[in-house]
Amino acid sequence: MPKRQSKVLEDSNLRSRVASGIPCALSDGDGLTFTLSAGGTAAWTLRYRIGGRRRELTLGRYPDLKLVDARKAAAKARVQVESGVDVAVEKQRRKAADALAWTVRELLRDYETRVAPGLAASTAFGLLNYMRTDILPALGSRVARDVTPDDAQSLIERATGRSYWAGANARKAGIALFKHARARRIVVANPFRAVNMPSIAAQPAKRQRVALNAEQMRTFMLGLPTLAPIDAALAELLLRTGVRIGEALSAEWVDVHAGEWHIPREKIKTRKRMADSAFVIRLHPSTRAVFERLRALSAGSRWVFPALAGGQDRSMDHERALDRLKDYAATLPNFPAIVFHDLRSSVRSGMRALNIRVEICERALNHSLPGLPGVYDIVQPEQVADAFVQWGDYLDGLKAGGKVVPIKHNAI
Repeated sequence: MPKRQSKVLEDSNLRSRVASGIPCALSDGDGLTFTLSAGGTAAWTLRYRIGGRRRELTLGRYPDLKLVDARKAAAKARVQVESGVDVAVEKQRRKAADALAWTVRELLRDYETRVAPGLAASTAFGLLNYMRTDILPALGSRVARDVTPDDAQSLIERATGRSYWAGANARKAGIALFKHARARRIVVANPFRAVNMPSIAAQPAKRQRVALNAEQMRTFMLGLPTLAPIDAALAELLLRTGVRIGEALSAEWVDVHAGEWHIPREKIKTRKRMADSAFVIRLHPSTRAVFERLRALSAGSRWVFPALAGGQDRSMDHERALDRLKDYAATLPNFPAIVFHDLRSSVRSGMRALNIRVEICERALNHSLPGLPGVYDIVQPEQVADAFVQWGDYLDGLKAGGKVVPIKHNAI
């Protein structure tokens, strides 16, 4: 039986074949084959048998892969075949794995496109904020499948350096992002689920809410010009409307029109207990003036409170805004330490001091009314609007230096 020839091809012959453009398949021996397609594509393939089946592995294109290099690649592949490896199948697996070797930045873009639009606006707003603020700067260039629980823990520890809740929210955002990665078969396990907050920091005791009294509210408002204009506007808007900070920071200009602020249901924390599609606040003239200042400050952004850095496509960062509020409060004489929610508490207690009925105060803050009052005491929109008129007039009086003693109104 004649011995099979190998290494029979020559570069000069291959070049002439390519120049001719005539389709062909030329064997170099031991399964290595040069092919030229009708379309003029020249390539190297290795033909082999494994498990009794004929298989082919594409090694590369000619002349990118020269003859000598094709022979080396074929020899290496044959060693694997002799070891029982189906090299064509293995190549397909590697290509599939490489296609899913997304960076965390690519994963976040996919999350923004596929997942975030299906979430409630307030949920998406919070998660994306921490993904962009904490996860992207630390892990954006990393391959997602290479992120380890140690990486996740280090990131959460850094966030916890700002506050316990910053760490907890960064962990929540990481879990959400890598849950999507698992669904896309990009990672096998979620590295953020392996991190437990108690191992990093103890949850702080529940903080007692602060409700500012009249003198404190006057001090607070009179000092606002010392803040950056957008921070001053945010603080005044919260004190005038009593909205939650997330509702304010996620506000878009499309929500503000005709003297009203429509907060869409999907942006509201307690949306599951809401029947209406939006919570509507009829704006006091002084509150409208705040929005007019904000319009000038927003520089064409769709957000009422655009990010101070990072472009107009993002809204202001909650944590950094809170830090600035705390720093401001610390400069005021004999003034308590406050957070954003304390301004909301101040609105409720202040309205009650104006003799506004409790159920109207609750509806003004978009609280659902529990039990029988929620069924039988129907609060009309006009009553809520009138409450905001009284509240706005009262704040204007404080700001102008009027008497601190609240004016008694008839109950509404």
